[in-house]
Amino acid sequence: MTSKEVDADRVDEDFFPTPSDQTAVPLTPDKLLAEALQGKSEAFKRRVMDFALSSGLSQDDPLFLVLVATGQLEAMLKDAPDTLQLLFKNWNRDLARNLELVEQVAVERQKVAIGRAAHALIHKAQLAEGRKILTAVFPAALLLFFILGMGFIMGMSVPPWIAGILGGGYTNVQSNLLTWNELEAMNWAMSKEGKFAKNLIEWNKGYLENGQCLKDVQKLGIVLSQYGRKAKSGHCLIWATPPDKRKFVE
Repeated sequence: MTSKEVDADRVDEDFFPTPSDQTAVPLTPDKLLAEALQGKSEAFKRRVMDFALSSGLSQDDPLFLVLVATGQLEAMLKDAPDTLQLLFKNWNRDLARNLELVEQVAVERQKVAIGRAAHALIHKAQLAEGRKILTAVFPAALLLFFILGMGFIMGMSVPPWIAGILGGGYTNVQSNLLTWNELEAMNWAMSKEGKFAKNLIEWNKGYLENGQCLKDVQKLGIVLSQYGRKAKSGHCLIWATPPDKRKFVE
């Protein structure tokens, strides 16, 4: 095969187009419209078609697709305010919830801070009060300890004869054993009542012993009344004050 024949074959091949070289078939207006509205809802498609058909053009007119696109844009613009309003409501609700959470957290932190500050103040006040008490009690405790110590030392070192003089002197009676009755009688004699009874006996010595006070009451006709009853005998008049405090009729 010569070069001319090869070239002729190539010319024949290039002259007949292959299926891939064939020109694409143009889309019809219906297909273009379906492609433009693909994936949209029926309500959205109806709104776009109503807008486009309101111009009075037929679906075969190429300008119809332009109006479809324009109607789609208008429908989007009509939906945009509602969408933005919904987004704004959601954002406003989320913002209010976040602000409320932040406010609650801030309040809780303030409560914690206030509680810590109050605890610190109370602790500080307790420490200060403890120092005051320690400052006031410690010197008093030292003074009391000093007094007790001095008393113990003085008690151990005071001679017995000084104690005897201060106590009215010692007697020659020595006894290491006392009954309970003797101890009770001794305690009563040293009490205020016992000392007053001793004074009454001394102030009326002889006047009570010889019964003269009973005779004087009978002569005077004095009647003693006690608890609603009158006594005819068994009572007398005695001196209740020492001689230097008595007053007589001149």
